[in-house]
Amino acid sequence: MPKYVVTGGADGMSGIEVDGRRYEPGDTVDIATGKKDWRIEAGYLELASKSKRARTADGHFVADDPTTPGVNEAFDSKPAPKTTGGK
Repeated sequence: MPKYVVTGGADGMSGIEVDGRRYEPGDTVDIATGKKDWRIEAGYLELASKSKRARTADGHFVADDPTTPGVNEAFDSKPAPKTTGGK
């Protein structure tokens, strides 16, 4: 099952419920594929990218700044490159 991140909807504050469990903005949830899900189409969920931890020039991990809502500086904003099963 693919992983999705709860975005919080238009106001960024709305949580969702999946299979009787509550998820708040920023939480990760597994959603079965195969049919359209209104929560994805309405913008409450977005596909989680395979990002990696951000590092300083010295190689130390970057911490998240809690004063910047909706942004997590601890992870690179660019998704990790996809690997292929090539030869």
